[in-house]
Amino acid sequence: MKVAIKQFAVALYESVGGKPAAQVKAVIEKFVELLAGKNMLNKADKIVVEFLKIWNEKNGILEAEVVSANGLNKANIKLLKNYIAELSGVKEVIISEAVIKSLLGGVVIKYGDRVVAGSLSN
Repeated sequence: MKVAIKQFAVALYESVGGKPAAQVKAVIEKFVELLAGKNMLNKADKIVVEFLKIWNEKNGILEAEVVSANGLNKANIKLLKNYIAELSGVKEVIISEAVIKSLLGGVVIKYGDRVVAGSLSN
């Protein structure tokens, strides 16, 4: 029987849920041994990506990308985090920032399947 990437990620999430750090480390070691035994270590990165999606969803965390013409200061990032949290209804927002010099001003916010464009490009 072939096990899908998402099934591995769900199993890992359920295995580490609510456990102290020492037990989590042991679970992860056993999980890696399992992948190695099934000759599936090459799938580990995809499993981790899927695991993080599940973890974030279950814990009210949203990853967002903010694109601007110049880097944003800490105060603006905090405002954007609060704005995105309010829009999406999550507890915490993790922002990755990108700079695109072709923008004249403003920002473009990408999270989930949404894009909030408030920029000038021409």
